[in-house]
Amino acid sequence: MVGGAPAPKGEGGPVSQIHCHFCGGIIQDVATIEYRPPRASAQFAVPQPTPCTCSPPVVYEHPPMLGGPEEDQTPDGEAA
Repeated sequence: MVGGAPAPKGEGGPVSQIHCHFCGGIIQDVATIEYRPPRASAQFAVPQPTPCTCSPPVVYEHPPMLGGPEEDQTPDGEAA
């Protein structure tokens, strides 16, 4: 829904932005994110409206799931 009305076809909902926890910039390519385990001592940069320039961008959280067990990402016969 957009503003209380259904979203027009071909348009999804709002896209969230992922910010690098090291520099605060917006991560342009989520495939390049280096996920690090969350920790209490991690210091997070203030989110910025500019693109992240880190290589790789850093996010302190567990990586998102790529699907359920029925959607195994490993080729048949290979161990994960």
